[in-house]
Amino acid sequence: MAQIPCFVVNLATATQRREVMADICKRHGITPRWFDAVDGRIISADELPKYFASDIAAQVYGPMSRSEIGCALSHMGIYRLMVEQGIASAVIFEDDIDLAPDCATLLDQGTGLSSMFSANDPVMVQLTHVPRGYRFGARKIGRYAIVRPHGGVWLTSGYFITLAAAKRILQGAYPVRTVADHWLYFQQEGHVTPHALTPNAVWESALSQVSAIAPERQSRVRTRRSFGDYLARLWDTTVVRRLLVKKLPRKAARI
Repeated sequence: MAQIPCFVVNLATATQRREVMADICKRHGITPRWFDAVDGRIISADELPKYFASDIAAQVYGPMSRSEIGCALSHMGIYRLMVEQGIASAVIFEDDIDLAPDCATLLDQGTGLSSMFSANDPVMVQLTHVPRGYRFGARKIGRYAIVRPHGGVWLTSGYFITLAAAKRILQGAYPVRTVADHWLYFQQEGHVTPHALTPNAVWESALSQVSAIAPERQSRVRTRRSFGDYLARLWDTTVVRRLLVKKLPRKAARI
């Protein structure tokens, strides 16, 4: 079975995680392409402004830790590889996940996710759990379905991305101005159209409980909502969610 590239983001010092992920990929019939993650904690203060637009980040997201900056640079590094090597689409994993037994089928060049989207479509498909999705317009792919997510989508633990989306994020969001998984921002800026896979084929493993990012993460400043925002939220909760949206099951079923 020919597969699209599968990148795994891994810090060079995180050897245990690499060993665990190598075993998981082997058991699932996936050949990973290891990508050495950027350790934002060791970027010098003089070098940091080359990679991080702090003024824009303060408006777009809020305070960002060095680890969050490094994580964003890591994913953008893969996007740059996709552009340089003309990779039409790829799946990107972080090194603290587990996979559904049939996850490799999603990487199949002929029948997997790449057969559903053109490289010219700026698409991201979230492979981890998304709480809610729209009832209509689902596209079947094996035992899974691709749906339009409802509400914010976060996490970069496991996702599919096209070349067009990689290009647009690089062009419009570099130097770094927000965290790697701020998909709502990328959507609002026209860089990417997010989708969700249901049931999810990827979930965070026990290793995710020991995070290099979480201890440094700072609290975001809450923005004041307008009266229009409250009306939109009321419409969403009373009408949209009840009629157009459904809850999505968590975790792929064992088969």
